[in-house]
Amino acid sequence: MAILATVNKKTKDGLDVAIETPPLSDAAELLEVARRIMNESKHLLTQGDEFNFTVETQEKRMRDFREHPDGLQLVAKINGKIVGMLDFKVGARRRIAHHGMIGVSFVPEFAGKGLGRLLMSELINWAKENPRVETLRLQVHATNVPAIALYEKLGFTVEGREVKGIKLENGQYDDVLTMALFV
Repeated sequence: MAILATVNKKTKDGLDVAIETPPLSDAAELLEVARRIMNESKHLLTQGDEFNFTVETQEKRMRDFREHPDGLQLVAKINGKIVGMLDFKVGARRRIAHHGMIGVSFVPEFAGKGLGRLLMSELINWAKENPRVETLRLQVHATNVPAIALYEKLGFTVEGREVKGIKLENGQYDDVLTMALFV
């Protein structure tokens, strides 16, 4: 089972943050935070009105991560409230079971506080201890310069670029970068 016990850290601004695999009792809060992030972030694929999870769906998803030996779901909590989340799971087929995709996001007021580095570091440490996980991959909007800088500092490199991979509401496009870290 992929369950990370609570790890207490400090953000670069000195805020106390708890990083953990969320308990099932956090399903409703996690759902609301995810919905808020999707409504407010310009750097996610899914938009709030496209997100139709229920608490039951969220609980099932959380159980799936807990029961998957090569998947990990983490949340960052400040003052007991979820302010960020990360998930990772390897591919379902044998030929791609050595790598998987990362999803990471935060409520807007906590972006740039160092939570991304803390969550990603926990994932990287976990992956290094998991002999079946060889590569961590993610996709990031090419205009999300702070996120790209963080990923590069953590050792990720750009593997590819999907030109005009995202079409925004205003008709503009953004490229999507695929980045990877071999653990």
